[in-house]
This record gives sequence, structure tokens and C-alpha cells, in this order.
Amino acid sequence: MNKTLDLNHARVEIFGFEGGGDVNEYHVMIHAEGRQRTFQQQMDAVLDAFHHILNDELKGATAVFKRYFLSDAANQADDVLMADTSDCAKSIIEQAPLDGSKIGLWAYLMTGVSTQLLPSGLYEVRQAGYRHLWNGSAHNTATNSEYQTRLLFNEYIMQLTQEGCTLKDNCIRTWLFVNDVDVNYGGVVRARNQVFFTQGLTEQTHFIASTGIGGRQQDPQVMTQMDNYAIDGIQPEQVHYLYAPTHLNRTSDYGVSFERGTYVDFDDRRLVMISGTASINNKGQIEHPKDVVKQAHRMWENVAALLSEADCSYEDVGIMIVYLRDVADYETVSELYKNRFPGKPYIIVHAPVCRAGWLIEMECMAIRK
Repeated sequence: MNKTLDLNHARVEIFGFEGGGDVNEYHVMIHAEGRQRTFQQQMDAVLDAFHHILNDELKGATAVFKRYFLSDAANQADDVLMADTSDCAKSIIEQAPLDGSKIGLWAYLMTGVSTQLLPSGLYEVRQAGYRHLWNGSAHNTATNSEYQTRLLFNEYIMQLTQEGCTLKDNCIRTWLFVNDVDVNYGGVVRARNQVFFTQGLTEQTHFIASTGIGGRQQDPQVMTQMDNYAIDGIQPEQVHYLYAPTHLNRTSDYGVSFERGTYVDFDDRRLVMISGTASINNKGQIEHPKDVVKQAHRMWENVAALLSEADCSYEDVGIMIVYLRDVADYETVSELYKNRFPGKPYIIVHAPVCRAGWLIEMECMAIRK
């Protein structure tokens, strides 16, 4: 199901997977409209639209994860936290929506689940024999990005331990938002590499699907913010890693430790998570330097190759997040996406990629029977 709604000062895009099993899944992207309106007015329009979706379009669905994209987190994040008191994991990050609005919302919803905040600080989504464990906006104010990232992972490992889980066996996806990514990403990489090695995550075992991207927390001392997702109850044979070697190299070839993509097979559905993917070839080189249009096409080709390994295509994709280094490229990229993916939920935000030559990056989630 793909559906677009124009509500009061908000545009809503909905993707739904209704496979006939125990669980339906939905992705909702809400864009504020009315660029001259205040942040409060835009936020109210987004929240009103979300409540309309819950009450009228997707009755019985429960939000399991939300991400708010803000234009000025220092002045907006507290307002969001006060206005949205729902019981789910929430990620709040300054990655300005490039349509000129001050706020955008991605919400991931499921039916047939129960949710609660656990003593560990993780949000539990219980479904059949599984516990989906979500966390959003984790951060600290240690002295540099490397130390902050190490502390984030160490705290997360302890949270997983409290739930009888491990980073290696249960974590499926991470997002790392890096303030001033050109300066601070190196420290994030070093910390992640060190932590992963201590946890048995190596090129010979596996890494974790991830996006490492520019993003700012409301506190300027925070250089790294992390969101994460783990599943309790999965077995190793349910989890598969995506490589697309004709198009992409292993990230470890250039000293980074994440998987290009991961999929998990449940009884009734396959969940696919594609990491942040850019215009890169299978030698680790940037394709089409300084040409955002050609980079977008190569990026789409790379993502399609990863999806194909999971027996999926763009038809199965429920949500896309597109990151641009240069805000001046927005109109060009927006037109590309409107033509290629009409009606598909996506958002284009300002967020520099971890290598300066990459002008554009995207991530996505897909689901199929």
C-alpha cells in the first residue's frame, strides 16, 4: 500500500505491508507545509497529522520508533519532547528538511504488538516470540568524538546485557549522527572499530548495518548521537548480510566496520535494512566526483543491487532517507526523486556524508513476504 494525503498544513506519505500474517508494518513520513508558519505551528500540524493517521488511516497500529528532523535543534528539540509524550523510542536530530520546512517526522508502526519502556532504558516492542528493542537519541558529553562513541557503545552493550542480549548476536542496525562530520568522523570510526573487535565483530564474523552521517544534537558539546535496534529471540540462521560485490567493496577494505545491509527472516515476512549508501564502486572509490545527478543514479544502482540480494526491489521499500551535503543540490535531487519514486515515503535532509566527495547518500528499509 502506498498512499499520499494532504491534511491541514501537512503532507503525509504512507507505505503499508499487510502480508496476511500476525503483523502489519507501516512507514509514515509527514512533511510540514506553509513555510512562513512558525515552528510551533509546523510542529502542531505534523503532530495533528500523525494523530489523524493513528485514529483514521491506521487504526490498531502502534508507533515503535519515530525520528524528528529539525532545522534548529537547539531551539526546537525541547518543544518536541514536551509535545510528544508517546511511549516509543524517539530520535531527535538537527538535519534540516530541505523542502524549506522546520520539521519532518518519520514514524515506523506495527500492529499486533505491545510496547513498554524497560528498566534498561530500551523500548521493548513485543511481537509473537520476539522482543524488538529500540533506542533513540543516546548521547553524552565526553571530551571528543572517539571517547563519546566508545561510551555510547559501552552503555548500549550494558543495556543489551540487562535484556539477555549481546551486540554481536542481537543488534541489527545503528545510526551514528556526527556533529561536524568532516572533523569528528575519524574518532567515531576508531571507537567503533575498537569496541567491535572486543565484542567479536570482525570481517570474519560480521559487522552491523549502519549509517554514519552528519547531524547535530541540541547540545553543542555532543559530537556523536546514536540510535539503535536489536531483536531478542532471533537465531543466527535468520540473519543475513548483503554485499553486492559487483558494485560495492567490503567496508573493512578502507578501515570502517559496518555491513552494507542486513535482512532478517521472520515466519511471515522479511525485513531488510540498507545502510547509508553512496556513489561508490567495488574498489572503494567515489564514482562521478562533483556530479550530484550521476552520483544519485550510481547510488540508486548500488542500493538496487543490495536489495536484489534479499530478493527485493524498490517496490518493497517502505522508507527512504536522503542526505545531501550541499543544500544547493536540493531542487535537482528532489526532481529526480519525484520522477523515480512518486508516492514513496522519503525525506531529503541536509546532512554531509562521511567522505567529502560524496555529495549524496541514502538509506532505506524494505519488507516483503
